Amino acid sequence: MPIAITERQQQQFDEDGFIIIEDALSSDHVSRLIEVVDKLDVSCRKAQEITPETAYQIRNALTYHDELFRLIDYSKMLPLVVDVMGVNIQLRTSHVDVRPPMNDYVEQELGASGSFFPWHSDGPDFGYPITNGAVPFFEVKIGYYLTDLTRHNSGAICVVRGSHKVSPKRIHDPAYQINPNDIVEVNVKPGTAMLWRTALWHCLTPNLSDQSRKCLYYGYNYRWMRPGDYDRQNPALLARCTPIQRQLLAANSAEDGVRYMDDDPAHPASRYWRPAPEDIPLRDWADEQLHVKEESGEAAS
Repeated sequence: MPIAITERQQQQFDEDGFIIIEDALSSDHVSRLIEVVDKLDVSCRKAQEITPETAYQIRNALTYHDELFRLIDYSKMLPLVVDVMGVNIQLRTSHVDVRPPMNDYVEQELGASGSFFPWHSDGPDFGYPITNGAVPFFEVKIGYYLTDLTRHNSGAICVVRGSHKVSPKRIHDPAYQINPNDIVEVNVKPGTAMLWRTALWHCLTPNLSDQSRKCLYYGYNYRWMRPGDYDRQNPALLARCTPIQRQLLAANSAEDGVRYMDDDPAHPASRYWRPAPEDIPLRDWADEQLHVKEESGEAAS
């Protein structure tokens, strides 16, 4: 039984590969996040000697500020992630994305190979395995959009509806033409979130507006996979985490990464592959959410 996702949202997520959640962030929340992003953007650009006109990302962003850290288990979005992925998950990536106006932009075909942001799907170097012509379901991302993207060519992400069911090899086939009717430019107002399968083909429109595009992305995959931004988070950070936050940051309930099957020292097993119950506190949390839902009568409706 789902915690939060509706039947219609689940159908759209399965068929199109994404759902839009309006007002996922309040205006006050957006303002706080923009303040954090602006300060980080200035300091990180200065440290790396990157000009203000250049698009810039900050990876493992959760470690830079508590406002960014708190989004890893944000109460409005985590239930949707659990509904589509289950409880045995972790955070693969968190990043800040700032894209200033492109004053020197030369018109290009949207997402063309060799353009400033070509069509692609997310994945590790050497790619995900392809099974029956498609990438298996390994990961989702939440995009939090902090600035106004309602106008065309304001730097918004574009996704190809249903492309998570298509082999990513076709992206690199010059003879393959994307159906324009399947391209969705995510023109949304500040505070909107998008939950999407990262196997979706996506690119960006140029930012021809008069403001920088600012957004955040938080990607979740399964605990038996490796994170992307980090191997292990700082012990001081993990020490102040709740059990659920520790799980999401790829830590076990104990520092030892091995458990012994039936306490037999001859049968060690990775706690990521064969976790102990306490390694997945999200399971009890999900059960509690369902219990509350049932008690409120939502399940019956």
